[in-house]
Order: sequence, then C-alpha cells, then structure tokens
Amino acid sequence: MTTCEGCGFDYGSVRPAELPGALTETARRFQTALLNADVDELRRRPDGQTWSPLEYACHVRDVLLVQRERVYLALVEDRPSVTRMYREERAVLARYNAQAPATVAADLRFATRLLAQAFTDLEAGHWQRPLVYNYPGPEEHDITWLGAHTLHELRHHLADITAELGRSAGT
Repeated sequence: MTTCEGCGFDYGSVRPAELPGALTETARRFQTALLNADVDELRRRPDGQTWSPLEYACHVRDVLLVQRERVYLALVEDRPSVTRMYREERAVLARYNAQAPATVAADLRFATRLLAQAFTDLEAGHWQRPLVYNYPGPEEHDITWLGAHTLHELRHHLADITAELGRSAGT
C-alpha cells in the first residue's frame, strides 16, 4: 500500500527526519481528545463492529510499543519476520474499553516518546533494514515503511475517534 484509500495517507510523503516530530504531534492530539471528552462518549461503540474512541486510543498506544520492538528486532536480526500483534484479541484481553482515559493518555505520551527516540537514534543505513510484516499477509518492508505505517495508524485512527466524538457531540 502506498496510499490509504480510507484516509488518503501517502506513505511516500513521510521523511525519516520528520517522523519523530510527526508521531509526537499526532499522539498529542490523541491525548487532548482523551482528556477533553466525556468518558461515556469515549467508551461508546458506534456499532458492534467498530471500536470506541477509547479502544482506538489503547490500540494506538499498543501499536507504538509493538512497533518500537519491531524496529530493534530489524536492527539486530537479518530480515526478521515480525509476529502479528493480534489487535482484536488484545482489545478484549486487555479490556481496552475499561481503561481510564487519563492513564491511556499518559501511556500514549510515554509510548510515543520511546518510539520517537528509537527513530531519532537510527543511523542513515538503518532505515533500509528489511523485515517481514505479517499483517494482513507476509510482505517484506523496511524500517522507513514501518515508520510511515505507524504514523498512518495514528493519523487514521485519530480521524476515526475525532469523527466519532464529533457525531456524539452532534457536530
């Protein structure tokens, strides 16, 4: 995928040097949404198939942590095959919708800082290190793609929760 049909995100537009700042800014907007919305609205699922804004925020937090580990794995192993994060199962097992929004906001800040630092510390040749990403199916990518994909996850899901909270508020 080079462009997301759902949100228009262009993977090729991401420059490695800009990635840490872009992740941090997008995560800050997640935190603001979590801290300024009504808890009941954050926990409300629009339908049985769609996560609540809080569940999306928990997912993004976990994506940041998982992607950080994948960066390091790609730096120490040659062409590692990264395991799936089992996002749907995680949402249930970790009880995403029961978590405290303020805690999730703090966790997001921490996870973003860790991943942004990992990207900041990369040397020029590291960005091309290959890894096999196994969702939705096995495909080889590099750390540059992994960074772009992570930013896409944040921006796409920020749009999801912003739209849902806007609907809930009647805007």
